[in-house]
Amino acid sequence: MKKYFPGLILKITVIAVVVSLLYPSISLAAGPTVPTEVNIRPTGSAEAEISIWIPRDAVAESFLATADYIAEEDLPAGISYPPDSVGQAFTFGLWVGDSTTLRRFTPSIVINIKYQDNDIPVSALSHEERLHLYMYNPSTQSWLKLCSSVDIHGNVLSAALSFPTPLDGKGNSLMALAIDNTPPLEQAVDAKGTTTISLQGSNLGFQLLFDTVEVGTHFVITILPNPASSGVVKLFSKPIDIKGCWIDHDNPTQNNRQLVSYPKPLRIGFNYDPDTLSRAGGKARLTIVNLLNEQWIDEEALGSRIDRADDIITVDTTNLGTFGMAAR
Repeated sequence: MKKYFPGLILKITVIAVVVSLLYPSISLAAGPTVPTEVNIRPTGSAEAEISIWIPRDAVAESFLATADYIAEEDLPAGISYPPDSVGQAFTFGLWVGDSTTLRRFTPSIVINIKYQDNDIPVSALSHEERLHLYMYNPSTQSWLKLCSSVDIHGNVLSAALSFPTPLDGKGNSLMALAIDNTPPLEQAVDAKGTTTISLQGSNLGFQLLFDTVEVGTHFVITILPNPASSGVVKLFSKPIDIKGCWIDHDNPTQNNRQLVSYPKPLRIGFNYDPDTLSRAGGKARLTIVNLLNEQWIDEEALGSRIDRADDIITVDTTNLGTFGMAAR
């Protein structure tokens, strides 16, 4: 439900303001340099509450925050809750004016969700620390993990968000809490200090050169379904979504961050075998694509240099996102 409450439009002049409502939305006139906290109780919930921390300069104009819970049976055809979900999924958006949702937050905002113990599946009770906030991406028809941390004693999950992905033309993003059952990332460090990160079930080869990221950075990786083709590219591996995260364990509800760009390049790579090379039509036809604005774009078309070795293809990039290995 999206509704304006004119009587609740506030001119914020303090360092931070907390507004608690029993309504699904609130409109705030927030200045570009003022951090703001907004508490929303989504429609359909008698107990749960969502709060959004908007850091300094993340939103430069007045906005409307909305959230509504949605039952699984009410989701669009073909979409279901992620496995081991906790509670109900919800739609979320920050709006400017009547019909424009904000699509980027710099720095990232933090979504804080209070969940209930009885919403955790019995099979996941011993893995509550793996709880993540997921956002549905209609382009890839998959749930992507956000940079999340969880206070299992206070039952609060805090997730950083930089790029909301609208579910449909209405502009809301679809989000859900769920247990992350992905195997742990594997790391190997060579003599030069280069860290190679891999993940069971993926041919990803993600490399961090020495001193390229700040201390405390960790990465959240989601393996996506493997569509046979997408537009003008044919994908030859399961695409992966990579997010760089910085978690403040002392104050996660305000200071968790998604790290979108880096001053030094990171290396994204995919391993391949002779059969993949043959099906692609040769090494020169293999490339790495990046999902931008719901379209797969060849990294070389973006000006990046792609290196094609005998068994791995790599690209250096200062921006993380969703990548795949494809044939042109």
